[in-house]
Amino acid sequence: MIPLIKFFQPISMLIIKRHGISIFWVVLFVHCAMIYTGKPQYAQYTKVLLMPILIVFLAMNARKKNYPTSKFLIFTGLVASFLGDIFLLFEPRNLFLIGMFCFAITHICYTSIFIRMAKVKFTRATEFIIASVIVAVLSVKLLQFLTPYLGEMRMAVKVYMAVIAIMAATAANLLGNKLLKVIASSFFVPGAALFVLSDTVLAANYFLYKEPFLGVVVMMSYGYAQCLMVQGFTRYLRA
Repeated sequence: MIPLIKFFQPISMLIIKRHGISIFWVVLFVHCAMIYTGKPQYAQYTKVLLMPILIVFLAMNARKKNYPTSKFLIFTGLVASFLGDIFLLFEPRNLFLIGMFCFAITHICYTSIFIRMAKVKFTRATEFIIASVIVAVLSVKLLQFLTPYLGEMRMAVKVYMAVIAIMAATAANLLGNKLLKVIASSFFVPGAALFVLSDTVLAANYFLYKEPFLGVVVMMSYGYAQCLMVQGFTRYLRA
């Protein structure tokens, strides 16, 4: 059995290296179909496959010796997302809070990487300021809408919104850097925007609506966001 595993392991890694993004999308579509058709017992298995596929894809495609600190932050963020996915599978609110904490770590890691890539210079921070204002307005409106339903989780939600708002603003800040503008506009900025969308719909659905279709919207936007981030990080780590 062990020789057989050793034989197939490099083959599976090579497949993910070359076709990891396509495999990710197949798993994501199957996962969303399970949500929409009301089969959570199967959806939990597809959900825990999503982040490992992206992690292996990034690990196989990144250059081995470049950007050690950035790599540590990126993989820490991705592993935190994987743990967050697991905790959000469960209904109790204390586990939901732990899941939120894991995703907050992800956004803090992404924010740290974006700042390492291009520091925020407030004399030339047009994109950063515009993104900050947009996300701040959206956050305030969402809080006003959901406050009656948040209960004891109100402060945790506020902190999480602040964390993701900073992540989105630092992603937008990359647009002001000529060397990073293409990769930022193609991957990091739309990825950050999709994260904001995903978490907005997730909050509304978790605390209020409980609609399966909104669960599909959450996972599609979240999955697309993570996919874009990983594709962007892959290109950055190849440089």
